[in-house]
Amino acid sequence: MADTFLPEDYQLPSAANDYMKLQPGSNRFRIMGSFKAEPPTAVMGWLAWKREADKNSPVRFRMADKPPVGSFDEEPKHFWAIGVINVNHKMFQVLELTQKSILDELDKMFKDADWGDPKGYDIDIFRVGENKETKYQTNPKPHSDLSDELLSLVRPLNLNRLFDGEDPFELELTDKEPGPAEPDF
Repeated sequence: MADTFLPEDYQLPSAANDYMKLQPGSNRFRIMGSFKAEPPTAVMGWLAWKREADKNSPVRFRMADKPPVGSFDEEPKHFWAIGVINVNHKMFQVLELTQKSILDELDKMFKDADWGDPKGYDIDIFRVGENKETKYQTNPKPHSDLSDELLSLVRPLNLNRLFDGEDPFELELTDKEPGPAEPDF
């Protein structure tokens, strides 16, 4: 074996991002978030876009606070934002979904007794096409345990912070989950 300049296990780091974007081809992930967690690791609401200084910025509203028609150039879309392990890239990220075809498939899957809680299996969303020609195919994978390597990627987040335009990974002391309860004797 020849000597090499770089260590044998070296891999060029990819540009890390806290948000999973559905890329062409396979997008495999495991949902780790929950709408019932406190602080929430999954939220749903309305997503609109506001033009500011030559760029578009997301504006998110809670379900009960849908903005009136005409408040934005485009009608706000219903969204889910969920903490997921991006299996393809081995990263813990927020996946924000607005595509009705995907949300419909996930809704059916989660209500199906054979699939149920998505923490027990991976989901693969296969994307083909671009712009208005984009199509998605949503496929659950067989139930399986996650490896310790993938489980170790999970980190705390509070997705309520999205509604205030804040980073859900930058937690304040009050955002942290409480520690174990102290005995009351």
